[in-house]
Amino acid sequence: MHRKFVFFLWAVVAWVTPAAIAGALGWKGIWGSGSAFADYLIPIPVAGGVLHLPSFIGVSLILFTQPWTGRFGGHVRGLLLACMLVGIAVLLDLDKLQLAATTDMAGGRFWQQQPLGLFIVTDCVIAQLFVRMLGGRWPEGATEWATSLIMALVTPVAYAVVSLKTDPRQQNPFVYVGERGTGRRGDETAFYYSKLPLGSEAFRQAASAVLARHDPRMNMNAEDIAIHFYDSLASAQAQNSSGAKYTVCLYQDGTATTWNPGSFDCFSNHESFSERREKAFGMQNKALPQDVRLWLARRDACAGRKPLTAPTGMHMDNQEVRSCDPAQTERAREELLKRFEGDGNALAALR
Repeated sequence: MHRKFVFFLWAVVAWVTPAAIAGALGWKGIWGSGSAFADYLIPIPVAGGVLHLPSFIGVSLILFTQPWTGRFGGHVRGLLLACMLVGIAVLLDLDKLQLAATTDMAGGRFWQQQPLGLFIVTDCVIAQLFVRMLGGRWPEGATEWATSLIMALVTPVAYAVVSLKTDPRQQNPFVYVGERGTGRRGDETAFYYSKLPLGSEAFRQAASAVLARHDPRMNMNAEDIAIHFYDSLASAQAQNSSGAKYTVCLYQDGTATTWNPGSFDCFSNHESFSERREKAFGMQNKALPQDVRLWLARRDACAGRKPLTAPTGMHMDNQEVRSCDPAQTERAREELLKRFEGDGNALAALR
């Protein structure tokens, strides 16, 4: 009866505590909506509580097989402490910590919203309170103390090393720090820290993956993109374009990509499709309905443009492809002819 009561008490405290902590910290459910408190209480696959089951079951087995007999009896607390420190390592963003230790990274939060880590930490801490109740004991001799201490320190360090080595971000020679618009429609700037010598052949080869990620030919919003690279992570985080050490310019309309040492202006000497269309709109007869002026601006911006062709195996979708598609353009014109059939000026402009 005593062990049943202890198990019931353990189950309630261990299951509710991490949910309450996550709710108090403002964490969201695993699908990104609602409070984590309710989500973490439900132990089914569509809720966050299912992630609690492995640590809850594992720690329960360690706890309720007490008392361990023989020479292993004094290592239970050391094992629980080691698991707790592993949980802390799971909660930490080890990649950010590594960058902070090896670069001039400026600030940042090193904790991450990681339910697995929270579950492991809380289960192991709470279990320590129940060990004695179930007949467990503290290490009694110097050998047990030393072994428990080594286990508690080596286990999380080994986890951290393996976790860092398997983290794909560690294999990436670039650190993405953000992107933003320039205030002009269609122009966008991205910022990266490079672990490679800027401008080197290795840098240019590795940067192909970054360029593919920002390819404006598959972007409905950005048409001209400047990718600024830095040899200082703190400078990259500041997102100051003038401090860039290397700049790559990407253009949606087929203009060749350019590689430029230092901070380079990718936008002033290049007219994007949106800018051409905006200029064409301003030249239309202001007496015409706005929808008609928009269609005429679209037609004029596309006039003389060579149709963009997607490379083999690539689906290309962007503003120019959609606006200059002959079939879509004609359908839009037919709809306008019907809508403004009583407006002679609109009909004349559309014909």
